Amino acid sequence: MNQTKSLIAGLMMHQPLAAPEIARVSANASHNFSVAKVIAILTVMAGHWFTGTILWIPVTFGLFVFAFSSAYFTARIYGVAIDRARFWRKKLERLGLRYWVILSFLSVIVAIKGGTVLHWHTLVHFLGVSGAINWLFIPNRSGLGAGLWFFTLLLLFYIGYPYLAKLCKPKISAGLLAIAATAGAVYLENTYKVGHELWLTALGFLLGVVFGLHEARIRAWGAAVLFTVACGALLALNMLGAQRQFNTVLIAAASISLSLWLAQATPIFRAAGAVVAKLEKYLLEMFLIHTYLFVHFSGSSVVDFLTSVLLVILAAIVLSMAVEWMSKRIFESKRADFQANAV
Repeated sequence: MNQTKSLIAGLMMHQPLAAPEIARVSANASHNFSVAKVIAILTVMAGHWFTGTILWIPVTFGLFVFAFSSAYFTARIYGVAIDRARFWRKKLERLGLRYWVILSFLSVIVAIKGGTVLHWHTLVHFLGVSGAINWLFIPNRSGLGAGLWFFTLLLLFYIGYPYLAKLCKPKISAGLLAIAATAGAVYLENTYKVGHELWLTALGFLLGVVFGLHEARIRAWGAAVLFTVACGALLALNMLGAQRQFNTVLIAAASISLSLWLAQATPIFRAAGAVVAKLEKYLLEMFLIHTYLFVHFSGSSVVDFLTSVLLVILAAIVLSMAVEWMSKRIFESKRADFQANAV
């Protein structure tokens, strides 16, 4: 939680809230999403390890929460009237170096394993537009690419945020857009399948902006009830009656209600949550590298999975430290030179 607070404070120092109606970020929401996102990435890792199980449903919840929280805090912090060039520059500085360091590390891992690195698809991945390969059904010829579609979606969100925020400023247009986007995402999730939960994750980004700019009318307890009901219906229809045609609608309902509950509830897990939230700083690294660092050595699936999780966390911490070290020398040096020239 401390890392989240520091990030929020830093962002607010660089870019004050542009609209008076945008409230400060709730400490409760900050804590809740910090804990939830760590749980979500661990769930995603479990889903990729224990394939073919019902874990794909909570994995979808996790991806939605990732997207919703990114958009929600962006909307709460930046509001509507922002300096686009400054906003994009800050995001590039914060994510660009981090992403390229991660991809460079993964390129070494792929090369050691004998995978393909020298291919123009690798350049596509380094540019952050891996999603184009997935969404156009182009077979990926590079050893890189696993999970990078989410970064493409994140990149598209940051590019489009200034325009999306303006579109969502009036409550009426925000509400209509939220309804239309939800219906569209459910339809596309059932008809245009790309091999991952693209449309519901994209919906998370859009609804995060809507609810970040406008307070939800549903209370925390109501959102928790809706989440419980949707999960119960999912379990009943899939386990008892094998009626799966309503899966997408119920998953969308559960994901939305879960996100609204996290945004408004009192802090979850409290002391234990504060410990878990410390891993939030390394989530992007963990998300992008985990499938490359899965190890199989003991013959026990559980032992190998737990070992893999530990390996991923340690590698993520080292990569984050390396990025921090490089960032200080690159960007702080640049700012110092600029200030010297300005004088």
